[in-house]
Amino acid sequence: MADKSFILELGKLLIGAAWADGTLSAAEMNGLKELLFQLPEISGEEWMELELYMVSPVSEEERQRLVNRVLGRMTSQTDKTVALQALGKLVPDDGQASDRQTEVVNQLREDIEQGSGGLLEHLRRPLRMILNLRGQHYTDEQDRESRLEDFIKNTIYFQVTMELRDQGTSLNLTDSEIRRLCLAAGLMARVAGVDQQVSPEEKNVMRDIMKSEWKLSDEHAQLVVDISHHRVFRGLDGVRLVKGFNRWTTLSERRDFLRCLFAVANAADQTSFEEIEEIRSIAKGMELSHQDFIDAKLAIPREDRGGL
Repeated sequence: MADKSFILELGKLLIGAAWADGTLSAAEMNGLKELLFQLPEISGEEWMELELYMVSPVSEEERQRLVNRVLGRMTSQTDKTVALQALGKLVPDDGQASDRQTEVVNQLREDIEQGSGGLLEHLRRPLRMILNLRGQHYTDEQDRESRLEDFIKNTIYFQVTMELRDQGTSLNLTDSEIRRLCLAAGLMARVAGVDQQVSPEEKNVMRDIMKSEWKLSDEHAQLVVDISHHRVFRGLDGVRLVKGFNRWTTLSERRDFLRCLFAVANAADQTSFEEIEEIRSIAKGMELSHQDFIDAKLAIPREDRGGL
């Protein structure tokens, strides 16, 4: 796994290079955000740090410091791979990339592989040209402010929809249903991960719930579970998850979902005190009563309970 601080430095360098001429058009800014959104493991808070570099021009001195830090810290093949993957995103995967775009990206890849100081110069004007093309490509496709809100407030939804788009597939659900299932996956992941690990049994129960409650295919259910599993250990705001889930569900639906949380907690070995208390906290945030909590807990047959 690439070092988180290296990923942030790489993002800042891309922003600095985009500011090389002192201005950024709306299309260029859109293309830049589209690129930065796809850097791995960037949280909402870290996105805000990157935004500081987008609001005003970056000086030549700062650009040089950024490129020096990136090249100086690119000491592992993992870091190089992350940088290469980010640069590869400059060329849209729709078959419409020009030979010039491909040539530019290949040169940048060579700079990365060799640790060349020419990286900054090769990033400048070509990057602006490519970002402009990418920005125009996505301008009518996505509303960027809502995308940013999703990135910060519902990261599982953001990552699931991005992954589905990259795969050229989709869920047979409305947008509100997708948002709700992603919030549900995040809450289940919080319960499963409260002890700092998610067992295979807990993942299986989560996947089965995705299939039974939202009629997802095996592949799509596994995708949602995997993304929620990875996100929970990088920080999922429980308050935002609960508030979001409340927004997209009725009181009756939340009562039913509480049973899903107990099913996840009960999936492996003995249900821990921490898991039960996490569910109790979630139930309170969902404005459910203590009796709702008890009813959901007792919905699991006595012979199947592991510590409940």
